Amino acid sequence: MTDNITFAWPPGQLTVDPRLAYNGISKTYARQVFESLVDIDPATAQLRPWLASTWCRPDPLTVELTIAPGRRFSDGVPLTADLARNSFCDIVNDLEQATPLPSATSALTGLSSVESRGDTVVFRFDRHNAAFLHNLAGVNLAVSKPSAGGMRLGTGAWVPVDSGRLSTGTRRLLFAAADDGHAEVRTGSSDGFLTVDIHNPGISYGLCPNISRGPLADPRTRRALSMLIDRQRLRPILDSCGYTVASSVLTPTAMHHLDCSAQLRHDPATARRLLTAAGADGLRLDVVFNSSFSPVDTALLSAVAEQWTGHGVELVLHDVDFGELRTRQQHGAYDFRFFYYTAIDPDALRYQFAVGQRNAMRRGERDGLDDLLDAQLHCPDPTERRKLVHDIQRKFIDDGLWLPLCNVRTAVSHRPDTVPQPTLDAEGLARFTISEPERH
Repeated sequence: MTDNITFAWPPGQLTVDPRLAYNGISKTYARQVFESLVDIDPATAQLRPWLASTWCRPDPLTVELTIAPGRRFSDGVPLTADLARNSFCDIVNDLEQATPLPSATSALTGLSSVESRGDTVVFRFDRHNAAFLHNLAGVNLAVSKPSAGGMRLGTGAWVPVDSGRLSTGTRRLLFAAADDGHAEVRTGSSDGFLTVDIHNPGISYGLCPNISRGPLADPRTRRALSMLIDRQRLRPILDSCGYTVASSVLTPTAMHHLDCSAQLRHDPATARRLLTAAGADGLRLDVVFNSSFSPVDTALLSAVAEQWTGHGVELVLHDVDFGELRTRQQHGAYDFRFFYYTAIDPDALRYQFAVGQRNAMRRGERDGLDDLLDAQLHCPDPTERRKLVHDIQRKFIDDGLWLPLCNVRTAVSHRPDTVPQPTLDAEGLARFTISEPERH
């Protein structure tokens, strides 16, 4: 490995606090610094040890994890169950008023207390949280502790030096917003580089309607717009970066994915009848997005717009910067948002869409969908939970609450002569491993 590694990543928005990291660059940066109690095998979706050596659920409302010996924070302080407990108490106390809602807060839904008992951390819940162990593996629930300077410290091999720069003491890793042609690691595939990839689990890349305003308040209009999309005609664009046609709200690599291809069929005749019944003539809708998240955003949305134009529906594309994107999201200044979300557990649906969570659809009040989203989280029986998640996906498609387009593939390429092969974890995040003697 070279002493200096530059990782070129288009989005220049970097959040260094793992608890608040949301986009891919921030999560990838944080993943090098902060480790989680458990990990997930990206191939099997099975839990495996990390900072905790063992774990169990003695009852549906309790989770116990035993801290493995020998791990230290970057300041040399040994990791203990008590410090791990404090990390989660900080999430509860520090992020209580944070907006938009952090996934770390959502992942602790139902938590009543965190205790340390010897080398064991004990999480107690008021209601069963079926997603907790899988969410515990994510970077947003990674173990951290505050430092004197206000920056949080982790137990990972890499330590922050300054903004966008990490070090092991002998090696440096720089996250750059642009590629000057000398980067050793890049997103996507690159000539002369080796590539590792993963088909992202989670919520498919799709159009999220704002149902609080205009014609999209009518489910018939939303359903019709979905049926006017010929997803198979999008294949040439998707093939260019290894994406696949979406078959549901969840991607095929997410837990409890349900193939809804039949519901997503291209059916312009039925769509026109629905639009007529809804009185939706001469529609002009906008979609907001930031094209730096994917190499095909603009081409994909332009193709959808072209298909809709043939049926009297105009889709206006707004490729905006991060600041405007955040403002529009917070104020509901859009007809559609275009995004995806990577997470192995289907509780990602509750986090993104429930009225009491991020509420991306801008629904005005709780309804039966929220009851289903809560029920799947609190269901202790895996088989029954799977059925609930399947029902949720059907409802999303039937009510036009999500217009799936494709499944995202994350690819990272690297110079084989200077950088050993990074790995991609279950969140689609690159991990740069170093040999054990080099760890602090």
